[in-house]
Amino acid sequence: MDSESEPGRGAQGLRIGIDVVPQGRIRRSLDDHEQAFVSRLLTPGEAAYCAGPRMVERVAGRVAAKEAIMKVLGEGWPAVAWSDIAVLPGSSGRPVARLTGRALAVMESLGLAAIDVSITHDGDLAIAVALGLPADGATRVGRF
Repeated sequence: MDSESEPGRGAQGLRIGIDVVPQGRIRRSLDDHEQAFVSRLLTPGEAAYCAGPRMVERVAGRVAAKEAIMKVLGEGWPAVAWSDIAVLPGSSGRPVARLTGRALAVMESLGLAAIDVSITHDGDLAIAVALGLPADGATRVGRF
């Protein structure tokens, strides 16, 4: 496999995903149909965390993070359900991704032990990057 080939399943080294979500888009969706939007995209724990005055910012961050994670997995919705990925603050306050169901199965099939995620906001944008960490501890990115 050369460095331009699409990777298959199995241990692949590091995998990265990034996504940008305009908060205005999230604000409009919440204004139009908040309950349906939140229940489709967030786990109950995420919904509780996002509730309050920073809801738009927090929901946008979670959507960006989940999209970035789906890019690491190489599969998006509907193959991976939004509810199979939860992004909540860990004990230090940093976001922690917890995968279940199909998302977890894909992560394991890729030889990944975990997916690290970072979320930031700038102006009207929520930006997230996700890094798939190989179970074998390797940090290879590809063959050159």
